Amino acid sequence: MKLRKMGAIIVAATMILSMAAGILQAQQTESIKWLKYDEGMKLAAKTNKPMIIDFYTDWCGWCKKMDKTTYADPNIIKYINRAFVAVKVNAESREKLNLAAGPSDGIKVARSFGVNSYPQTWFVESNGKKIDKWPGFAPADKFMVVLKYIGDGIYKTQNWTEYQKAQVSSD
Repeated sequence: MKLRKMGAIIVAATMILSMAAGILQAQQTESIKWLKYDEGMKLAAKTNKPMIIDFYTDWCGWCKKMDKTTYADPNIIKYINRAFVAVKVNAESREKLNLAAGPSDGIKVARSFGVNSYPQTWFVESNGKKIDKWPGFAPADKFMVVLKYIGDGIYKTQNWTEYQKAQVSSD
């Protein structure tokens, strides 16, 4: 009788651990839904969401660190997927992009934004108007402040310096 109870407990514990592992794996596999530039432009116009554009190169160590840390942070992932249309542009890519103005590629798009260092993150309104850029790597906690400033539309009514002061005083 004791063995039966023990067996039932082991089976139940195994099932619970298996379910917990599945939930954890599902959380870990959630990622930012990155689009190509031309796809992102269309979706931003359709959804009226601002775009976040990550300009990177394959050789850039800080770009890789941003992907592995900041863009892998669960809070960053959730916020970007909710508030933005996320776009990745390899600034050295010749892969064709179909834009309203005609064919383009990553090199031309990066030049049109004046990108000359990596990573460089640009924020763009849904109509294509450039908001501002964030040059270089940013840790998740610092980057979240920037994301909320743009994603919540605060940039429309408050300048960055005032917003940062308000964030420091609320901490």
